[in-house]
Order: sequence, then C-alpha cells, then structure tokens
Amino acid sequence: MSGKATIKSVLSADMVVLSGRPRQGAPPATRTLGLNYIQAPKLGNKDRADEPFAFAARNYLRKLLVGKEVMFRVDYTVPSTGREYGAIFVNQENIAHMLVREGWADVREIRASDAENVDVEALYSYKAEAQAAKRGIWADSASGVRKAHYNLERDAESFLEKYKGKPLQAIIESIRDGSTVRACLTLPNDEYQYITLMISGIRAPVIRQGIANTDDLVEPFAEEAKFFVESRLLQREVRVILEMVGQNGNNFFGTIQHPAGNIAEALVAQGLAKVADWSITHVTGGPAALRAAERKAQASKARLWQAHVEKSKGKDNEFDATVARIMTGDTVIVRNAKGQERKLRLSNIKAPMRLAQQKGVEIASFDWEAKEFLRKRLIGKNVHVTIDYVKPPSDQFPESTECATIKIGEINVAEQLVLKGLADVIKSREDRSQYYDQLLVAEVKAKEEGKGKHSAKEPPKYKWSDASENAAKAKQFLPFFQRGGRTQAIVEYVANGSRFKLIIPKENCKLTFVLGGVRCPRAAGRPGDKAEPFGAEALDFVSRRCQQREVEIEIESLDKTGGFIGSMWLNKTDNVAALLLEEGLATIHSYSADQSKHSGLLYSAERAAKQERKNIWANEDPNAVQEEEEVDTSKPIKKEYLDVVVSEIVSGGHFYVQVINQNIQSLEKMMADLGIHHKNAHSAPESWKPRNGEIVSAKFTEDNQWYRAKVIRSVPESKSVEVIYVDYGNSETIPLTRVVPLPSQFNSLPQQAQEAVLSYVKVPELKDDYGVEAATRFRDLVGGRQLVGVIEQREHNVMHLTLYDPSVSQDPDRSLNAELVRDGLATVFVKSRYARHPSNQALVSKLQESTALAKRERLNLFEYGDNTADDEDSRY
Repeated sequence: MSGKATIKSVLSADMVVLSGRPRQGAPPATRTLGLNYIQAPKLGNKDRADEPFAFAARNYLRKLLVGKEVMFRVDYTVPSTGREYGAIFVNQENIAHMLVREGWADVREIRASDAENVDVEALYSYKAEAQAAKRGIWADSASGVRKAHYNLERDAESFLEKYKGKPLQAIIESIRDGSTVRACLTLPNDEYQYITLMISGIRAPVIRQGIANTDDLVEPFAEEAKFFVESRLLQREVRVILEMVGQNGNNFFGTIQHPAGNIAEALVAQGLAKVADWSITHVTGGPAALRAAERKAQASKARLWQAHVEKSKGKDNEFDATVARIMTGDTVIVRNAKGQERKLRLSNIKAPMRLAQQKGVEIASFDWEAKEFLRKRLIGKNVHVTIDYVKPPSDQFPESTECATIKIGEINVAEQLVLKGLADVIKSREDRSQYYDQLLVAEVKAKEEGKGKHSAKEPPKYKWSDASENAAKAKQFLPFFQRGGRTQAIVEYVANGSRFKLIIPKENCKLTFVLGGVRCPRAAGRPGDKAEPFGAEALDFVSRRCQQREVEIEIESLDKTGGFIGSMWLNKTDNVAALLLEEGLATIHSYSADQSKHSGLLYSAERAAKQERKNIWANEDPNAVQEEEEVDTSKPIKKEYLDVVVSEIVSGGHFYVQVINQNIQSLEKMMADLGIHHKNAHSAPESWKPRNGEIVSAKFTEDNQWYRAKVIRSVPESKSVEVIYVDYGNSETIPLTRVVPLPSQFNSLPQQAQEAVLSYVKVPELKDDYGVEAATRFRDLVGGRQLVGVIEQREHNVMHLTLYDPSVSQDPDRSLNAELVRDGLATVFVKSRYARHPSNQALVSKLQESTALAKRERLNLFEYGDNTADDEDSRY
C-alpha cells in the first residue's frame, strides 16, 4: 500500500504519525508508521530517561518532515500489535537511508526474504560511513545524553518566579485540546523541562477521554479547535512566556509566540475559543487583541457564537456631562447638557464600605480615600460617559441602576481607583464594562504592589468630630476658629443657599456653616415641603459652584443651634455671599452685614442686583419700591462738600479718597515717625502671628516704606498675608516678614482712606466690556489732583460722590461723573433717592443729554449702537 500524507508528528527517529486529508465535519484520519529496517534511540518519559541521542535524532527528523507532504509505502503490519512498517520518501529519497547516513539510526538485521524491498548494500555502506565519521549515535555517547525533567521537580511558584515573563524556547510536544498543550522548554542551563501549558486568556472546548474516574467529554467544536492548533503548532519550535501557575499547582498559564502569529488570537477570531477572564489579566501584551478578536467572532456568529445576540444598550448611552456630586467611592451624579442629573455607578467595581459610626464621631477608612480620589479628580469637571449596562431593581437597589464607564480625557477613573487599591472588581459574565479586562489587570497589579486595601499594613482611620453637634460644643470650638483666620474646608453638603455642612480636614472635624450678612430664601427640604420664591434657584446656584469643592472660611460667630456664622470664599477670592447677592438670590441681613468686615462688598453686591432687577428684585413692583423709598420733596437735600484726593482706584466708578484736612498733615508726620521707628525697631516676636482684622505695620512692596494696614486674611501655605492699607485703600499680599505689630502710639489717628462710588452713574466693572477703558479714563481725570467731592448719600460707610476738578471748571454741570458719561464710559442711573429729588433734576437732565451725545457719536459703550435701553432704570 502506498500514497501521499502529511507528517503530523515524529515520535522518534524511526516512528512517525501520518495525517490524511481533512474530512467534512471531522479532523483527518491518522496512522502511525514505523520506518522499516532501521532502529533509532527512544525518548524517555516520567518513568525512564532518554536513550543517548534520542532527542537529537528525533529533532533531526522533526525539522525535516513535520508539516510536509510525503510519499509513503506500507510494507507489512505486525499482527500482534497492528503497527505498520514501511518507507517514507521525500524528493524520491528514502528517509531511512538519510537517517542512517547522518548517523541517527542503526540498521536492523535484514532477513533474506525482505532483501528484495531494500537496498541492503546501500544501508550498510551508509552505516559504515557514519561510523567512520562518528556522526550522530556513533559519536561519544556522553555527548548524546540530555538532562530532561518530565515532572516538575521543584515548587511551581518558585519555577514561575525564576522564569516569569522571559521568552523560553520550546517545542509543543502534544495537544490535549485547543487551549492546553504539552511543551518541552529549553532552559538557559541547557536542561529540558516538560510542562502542561494552558494558553493564557482563552478557553477552548474541552476534550476529556480516557481519564480514570471521569466520564468522557467532547464539547462542541472541541475536535476542530484541537486540529486547528495541531496543524499549526504540534512539534513546532515556539517561544513560551510563563505568566501564572494553574489552580492545581502542577500546570502553568502562558503565552505561545510563533513567527506566524498568535495562536490564541487566531482561535478566538475563528470562534473556536472564548476569552477567559481568570487568566486574561496575565496575558503578555494585554487583553485588547483577544477582546477585539472575540468581538469579531461574535459579529460574524462564528462557531461557538452561533447563538450570540448583541445586547442593546438603549438610547442616549454615550454623552458628555459635568460631575455634580460624588455619592460614594463608586457612585456619582452627573449633569448632562440639558441640565438633567443622572445617578451612575462605575461599571464592575465596588468601593469599600463605611466603617461604624460612634456618637458624635464619624469613622472612615478606604471608603473616604476612594471618595476623595473621585472628588479631587472629577467634581465640576467635564467627563465622557458611556453606559455599559443597566442593573434591574433589587432588594439592595430598589431602582434600576445605570452602570457606566466615566473618562476624563483619556483616563478611565474606575481603572485608576482599582490601580490605587481603592476598589475591587466585580466579576461578571454578562454585565461588563467596555474596559473590563483593563480593570482585571489593574486589580492584579494593585494586589502585587500591595496598594490601598491590598496592603499588609493596618488600614487607615479617619475620624471627624461634629463641632456643631450642639450649641455648647460649638462654643468650645469658636475661639479656636476665630483665632485661626481663614481655614481650608471641603463642602460636604449644601442644605440651602446659605447653609452648608463642611469638613475641616486639618482639624478632623465637621461643622454646620452659615453665610453671614445675608438671608437666603429657603428651599424645600423634603418632598411636599413648600419652598420660598427663588429658594430652589439659590440652592442650585450654590450647589453648582460649591458642592464638594475646596473653599476657605472665616468664622465670626455662632447661631443658637451650633451653626458657625462667617464668610466663605471660592478660589480664594470669590465671596460666596456676595455672589448670591449679585445674582439677586439673597438679601442683606442688616445686623450681621453691618458687623462684617466685608459689609461694603455685600452692600455693593446687593445694590448691583437691585439695579439690574435680578431674580428676587425682578418680581418687585417698581411702584412699591417708589413708595418704600419715597422722597421727601418738602425739604432740600443737605449736601456736604469735601476737598479730597483719590488714593486708590478699584474700577472706573469705585475708589478710595482721602479728605484734605488737618488729619492729612498729621498723617504725613505719623508716616515719617513710623519710618523712623521701624529703622530702630526689632523684627516681630517669633510667637506673634497677625490675626484677621488686626491693624498692623506693613512694608509696601513698591517703595519699601512702612504703612498702617489691616489684615484681610492669612495665606499659611505661602507664609504670607493679604492686607489693605487703611490710609490709602490699596491692598496686596505680602510675606509675613514684611508685617510687624503696630505700636499703640500710631493707632490714634483715624484711618484716612474712605470708600466711595460715583453718584448718578453706572460705570462698568474692570471685568466687563470697557471696564479697563473706564478705569483708565477715570485715572486720567483724578490722578495727582485735589478735587471737590459732593456727598449725595452715605450708604453703610460708602460715600456716593459727585467729583469736580476746580482747576478745570467751576461749572456745576462739568463734573467728572459727567465727563465719563460724555465719553460713553458710563450711563445714567436715576433710581437712587437723591437722583429722584426735584432739586437734582436739572443735573440729571444734563447727564442724560451727555448720554444722548455719546450714543449719537457711537462712543465706547455705544460703539455698536444703543444696547443700554434699560440702563437709566437699572444699575449693574
């Protein structure tokens, strides 16, 4: 019998396995054929060692034949064993002759009856030639012995530790199923180790036959998967990268590298294997390629995926949003472009739970760290959201839960949490993040590096005492906070527009905080509660800006329930109470505002909202306002005239003045004496620290001279303070080294800088269009000049002034206020009490005429026409 076949494998140098042509629905038939008339050394097994030169001889024939098509002839069959013997030909040359000539086989005794089938003389001639040249088995027998280990003689974990991640040369000796092979590793010390290797990241259908105490099992597509691997890897040279030890401790998971490609990816892409979560985290090069191959197989419904149905993610499953609140270490609330809020859980992760709570003390651990990690990176930030799946209602979660991947830029925040050891990965076969594999890899890495909750160290504990637990406890904290000045805090919760729950990390406490100087409309606390007008708007306004943000607070007093009253700043400069007042979402609380050092700022902010009729003020009846501020026309307005110089310009309509009187001369003398004093005085005592509101001596940066100043706030991180120079009105932040206590003899002179605004007009702020131009023009008009100021009204220590320059004109209509109006840098405001008084109507009319001229000439504010139609009825 003769024919063509493909060499499937080489058992020894005189025994091969032949493979026929592939069959429909089944792997090709195979037959074992022994090479007639020769004998080669045999490989060993777990019970016996190799015969000398067995591996080298088998290797010669393996390299020559495996995977190639050959001609074969069957000469006879041994009846007792059924084994066939014959000849194999490559390019018409008998392989047996080649083996003998190269010294890899010996000639068996040839019976006379068989002589007609073989060239006896040629075989013996080749043998003599090999012996003479000492080729192959005829060389020194010691050189033909290899050290092979058919069982693992050491602990699998220690073997893995030594060779993990290192590409090892190997030969795939047998295939158990599509994802399990027997490999012979060539170790760096030239020893050989046989191992059972499972391909990392995949699971092919199982073939389990002939195993004791186990039923035979052949899963669908198992034979096809096995043949797929055999035809590509069996007895091929590859590189193996060991990655982990199997669960039974006797086998390994690893990656097989072959020049023709990755067998794992090929199997998965053909639908002959599925991705295995338990080992994919260890795959060299990462899981992305395997997942891509699996998606390809699913899309084409190949083999194992014939019944696959793609899950629908529903509508609006991918969108951009702003993170509004961090609920826990794995749950957030986002606000989409339509302003709608959605509660999302991070897909496939679970953050640690909160520790127990004691009376008056909250205790947290990694749950706090996870929540803080998200807060610092996400709150208020724009993110990209992809809904991965929706969890149906359950006992734990009565409502369906949207689970999503949230990315800020290219960073997956869930993956970062897991990498930090601040969350566990929830394993799932069905509900998965699109970055599920990356989460698994991150968890393995976090455990290996002992990060976060995987550390062997004692878990951290964070404790916060409730300083507002009751009024008595709050009183104990009050002096401490008052002395501390500005304090860093985190807004944990916004109760309404002016009431907050804060965390003070530095002091390990929480407290209730109330904005001083304002009253904010109440929002509905619970469903069914009735909110005051604009209460919801005020709550939303503050929540969007303050919720879970880092702020600075300055505590001034207490309320009767233990809430701390004071001022709050965003970004170190934005006063939250003033922001509310500017938006018309709060009103001045006169008593507390008058007590505040920031009263001028608060009243100015409310005045601006009133003049623009924002929110609360928009719904007021103008006639009611008229009645409330009825002007008494029976009495003339008493005006006060002052000689002044402008000492500081805040904007084109907001400034500080010094009144020219005897105090100015006293100020000049005091400044000279103060300079002399500090030349001879020592620096401030080391124990002295300036308190907020304290009057001190401060060395001005521009001229290095000493002036009286008031401390606005301390800046501990830079060891500096913000001060306002009380005799001039300007402010700056300077190092503590430039601040010393003010001697008492320099404190008797009244502070000379008085805050003022221009009367009758509205001037844009610096941040507004033409604000800089208005301030520049105002500086040109007042700089270095002694002016006459007419006080039209005093409002909470702020003077409303009409300014005149007597050196230019004595005409009462030629005020500096009117100059700004004529230049198109201010508009007329007529709703103030003094502007509505009959005695001032002529002046108001002149200002309105100047406005008309500026509009016609398209000057500055009116460059693009008259867009200030309501300015004469509103201000700011």
